[in-house]
Amino acid sequence: MTKKASLLLLIYFSVISTGQAMSIFDAGKVCTFSSVRATVTYEGEPVKGARVTRLTEWKNPNKEITETDDKGIFDFPAIFERSISKYMPMEIVISQQIIVEYQGRLFEIWANGKMNPEEDSEFDGVSIDLDCELTNEAKTYRSNGSLVMTNCTLKK
Repeated sequence: MTKKASLLLLIYFSVISTGQAMSIFDAGKVCTFSSVRATVTYEGEPVKGARVTRLTEWKNPNKEITETDDKGIFDFPAIFERSISKYMPMEIVISQQIIVEYQGRLFEIWANGKMNPEEDSEFDGVSIDLDCELTNEAKTYRSNGSLVMTNCTLKK
């Protein structure tokens, strides 16, 4: 297959999969972790200056670190990778994890195997904006075929 034919086929599948034309620069764009904003508390009090690590792995491992502010808030932007795999008949599983380090302890507040390449698919199209009480028990939620484990609740 020629390069021109391959490019035309890629554009065709891009249009078919989204129902609308998309920029060639968006072709194969996979959201490996949607943007996250969270307020972290410990026994109801804001967690100030805690180290927050976000890990994701699909084609490439990614690690980002930030800290909570004076109100216990942190945020991360969305992460994207490009791959032709998005258009192949195969299952996508993206490992996601968020860990908060506070008072010498590690709290895993988010663990997920993301199975949808679209942004904000972790909670069926709702942005990840959370309240996270570190002393809460983790619960699991099923969304878009994934099983999210978190001790956080989605803000209304």
